[in-house]
Amino acid sequence: MQRKGSRSNDEWLADLGGEDTRAEALADLRDYLLRAVYVYMDRHREDLSDLGRSELEQMAEDFAQDALLEVLDRLDTFRGESKFTTWAYRFVINVAAGELRLRRWRTLSMEAVVGQEEVTLLHFLSDTAAPDPETAAAREEIAVLMKRVIRHELTERQRIALINVKLRGVPVDVVAEELDTNRNNIYKLVYDARKKLKEGLERRHYSQADVLAIFSRR
Repeated sequence: MQRKGSRSNDEWLADLGGEDTRAEALADLRDYLLRAVYVYMDRHREDLSDLGRSELEQMAEDFAQDALLEVLDRLDTFRGESKFTTWAYRFVINVAAGELRLRRWRTLSMEAVVGQEEVTLLHFLSDTAAPDPETAAAREEIAVLMKRVIRHELTERQRIALINVKLRGVPVDVVAEELDTNRNNIYKLVYDARKKLKEGLERRHYSQADVLAIFSRR
């Protein structure tokens, strides 16, 4: 009887595709993915400290199952350039990492960040140090103008979408969930917000080219 995990690449493919061997191969692969995801979750315990044992077990089961389905869906893309288990391992880690990233964002209250546009925007605009006092003054003026447009000319939903998606890097799905809408509406909110921001700067005699030129100076 073959030991779990001892298959060669060709044996994994043959067993997963065989009518008589598929069930056992699937169970072995799922066990492998489950062990891998438990190790990964243990390394990220700080993100899961609020969960009980049963919740952690269910999360691990879900990650392993999702990864198993992805592996099977892309089985024909395996080229044998690494061990089959190493190739499959990447799927479960990608699933777990993506879900934990979404979970971190979901723990944040969108209401708590609505009033942070000034801090976020100034941090965004000050990524590169100004090479001279004139450029520093121009950058500060643009930052003030952008804050004014964001505060007074965008709707609350446009402001939340723009700040979180474009400046804070919050996943679109998370913002959509918090605003009780869908991805397409979030993209529309961001588009409209950027349009208003551009128009607001142009009314104050700053074109997009001007802004890019000022912030590209080194």
